[in-house]
Amino acid sequence: MMNETQKINGIKWGPFILRIPFVHMKFLTGEFLQGLIISGATALAGAPVVMALGLSFEQAVACCFIASILITSSPIIFGEPLAPGWVTPALPLVMAFFISKGYFDGEYRVESFQYMAAMCIEFTAIILFLGITGLGKIIIEKIPNALKSGIILGAAIAAFYQIFFSEFDRYIGGTPIATFTILIICTVTTFSEPFKRMAENNKILNIIGSLGLLPGFIIAAIVGYLCGEINFNFENGFIVPPMGEVFDKTSPLSIGFPEWSYFLEVLPLVCIGYLLLFGDFVTGNEIIKDAQKQRPDEEVNIDINRAHNSVGIRNLIGTIVNPFFPTQGALWTGVHVIIVQRWQQGKNVMGSLYDGIGSYYLMGIPLLFFFGPFIDLMRPLMILALAVTLILTGIACSYVAMSLVKKNSEIAIAIITGFFVAFAEFEVNGQMVAAPWIGIVVGLLLCILLVDNRKHE
Repeated sequence: MMNETQKINGIKWGPFILRIPFVHMKFLTGEFLQGLIISGATALAGAPVVMALGLSFEQAVACCFIASILITSSPIIFGEPLAPGWVTPALPLVMAFFISKGYFDGEYRVESFQYMAAMCIEFTAIILFLGITGLGKIIIEKIPNALKSGIILGAAIAAFYQIFFSEFDRYIGGTPIATFTILIICTVTTFSEPFKRMAENNKILNIIGSLGLLPGFIIAAIVGYLCGEINFNFENGFIVPPMGEVFDKTSPLSIGFPEWSYFLEVLPLVCIGYLLLFGDFVTGNEIIKDAQKQRPDEEVNIDINRAHNSVGIRNLIGTIVNPFFPTQGALWTGVHVIIVQRWQQGKNVMGSLYDGIGSYYLMGIPLLFFFGPFIDLMRPLMILALAVTLILTGIACSYVAMSLVKKNSEIAIAIITGFFVAFAEFEVNGQMVAAPWIGIVVGLLLCILLVDNRKHE
């Protein structure tokens, strides 16, 4: 049970707890500066996605601003103990869907954002229903590991295929040296076991590793500038993101609600998104549980149903204002690990887990989106941010997917399922459209036919 002091560390409303920055969350300089740097490196990673769907650069910045506000509300408004982020593995599949429909060409279409609204509406409905009923955990536990692995592997394959093949000119063609520089550096600092081993005994390498994507961004920006691939043009002072324009061009209250056929088309994507989201719930909570042994003074209240409702409400608000699937998820794994590792070092390092999360997320104050020079600095780096996000997501998904399967039959099913999730298409009105549901059906049938889950006597 939580002690009385913890119970009143915030304002309870329903199942949630409001924690007001600087009142219920203490300001930690180290976490704030890290958050400022890392947020600066990734804040506009989603901008190229909505620009490819036809929004202007300024409107894309407003979309990122809205998504950021909703994400930071998770620990502040809802009291969730997870460092929130996107459902990132779903992003390459969402992009593949729009590419297959010919909507990812920079031209604005009402239909694009009606499809996006359909995704967000269904995602919200599924999350809230499964959260309120408690069925989410039961359903996820019943899904065979080979099918889970195949879906996650499909997201990885889709990410690699987009970066290195189908959308090569968009991501790499114009800035090959800068792009490969950031991909190599960020991959090494994030996943390399030799680098991590050397960092244990080298302070400089340890600092570089703790800064996440930032070193890669800095070096890639310098290399790209020196090679003439990247140019910076500083013009803006303080700006106000045009949220009204975004509402008019994307909200279903403005452009109209999707047709029923749209909901059927995106349902497989949404189901995959929920599977990935639930995995984030489990991962984030397990990280906290493992660290809780070193912090008996602050018992963190973990509630999977409350987490469902928190994400569901954020997605509902996002749907009304600016539907942008899958930017409202539960966990930014890398940041969560960094904060929890600091928290478990003791009360003298971090008084409360919520102090660390609140400070890392800049106390919910979106300063960067109003600072013109920052926007001008990040503008030529946005496509690098999206490329490195997709590649690192693909590598992480590959790790997770392979860890879920043990038997040869399961490995084979995972690979086949992943292939169909990433590449399966079917014809609609003479047009080939992405159909990840084919991969789910194929994977499920193969699990029934090939995998024997009974224990032999």
